Amino acid sequence: MNVYLLISVTVLLGLCSCEPVFDITDPAFIEECVREHNKHRSNVNPTAANMRYMTWDEGLAVTARAWARFCVFKHNIYLREVRRVHPTFTSVGENIWAGTPYSSFKPESAVKLWKDEDKDYNYDTKNCTKVCGHYTQIVWADSYKVGCAAQVCPNGVAETSFSTKPGIIFVCNYATAGNYRGASPYRRGEPCSDCKQETCANNLCQNSTRDALQSYNWTPDWDPSPSSCASGGCDYQTHILVLLMFACVYGLQHLYNLFEYE
Repeated sequence: MNVYLLISVTVLLGLCSCEPVFDITDPAFIEECVREHNKHRSNVNPTAANMRYMTWDEGLAVTARAWARFCVFKHNIYLREVRRVHPTFTSVGENIWAGTPYSSFKPESAVKLWKDEDKDYNYDTKNCTKVCGHYTQIVWADSYKVGCAAQVCPNGVAETSFSTKPGIIFVCNYATAGNYRGASPYRRGEPCSDCKQETCANNLCQNSTRDALQSYNWTPDWDPSPSSCASGGCDYQTHILVLLMFACVYGLQHLYNLFEYE
């Protein structure tokens, strides 16, 4: 490798020692995503009689990562073709968040923004005064699996007001899907009163079989990632160039104070 390139990589990587890295297999990332969803599910008002405990699903995370790689702020166009977004579930829901700068992103903040739509949702009438579909998906009682991914987009996130600036997109997929027209997200009642012989923890219905983690040897056929990279076959020079690109973006972002939130 060219010595000047190596020096540049070393120096620029020093600029981003605090760069957030989110991997769908990272236990800390997984724990935060699951914890934040369950926190809001256990604290709904009015209280829920049938709110299921939510756990991580590898297949949903793989789908979220594949769609996030497109860096476009719109819902996955393959959601209606269920077998193309998950190998076993018959329905999959989705929430999306995008913002800039990506250096300040936290899953906790994104999930809270979705949850905060509850102020615009009326449980009795099942109506929204503004946007509240992200909230109702988070607290959809029958949705018990979640998989999320965060993708850095150095060239911007398309379909946003900051599409020309480096950004990040955060996608969460859910199973089974929620938000059926005319239906309440959950049944009102004493917490866990409809658990049906399941255990109750923090107002959520738990089931060891349903909550068990699953592994899938599967990726969507529309994943834009090159197959060689998806299987770990990218050479070291490619990895270095990608890191250099992200480091350059990070440095420019802070040098020119390019900050915006959505």
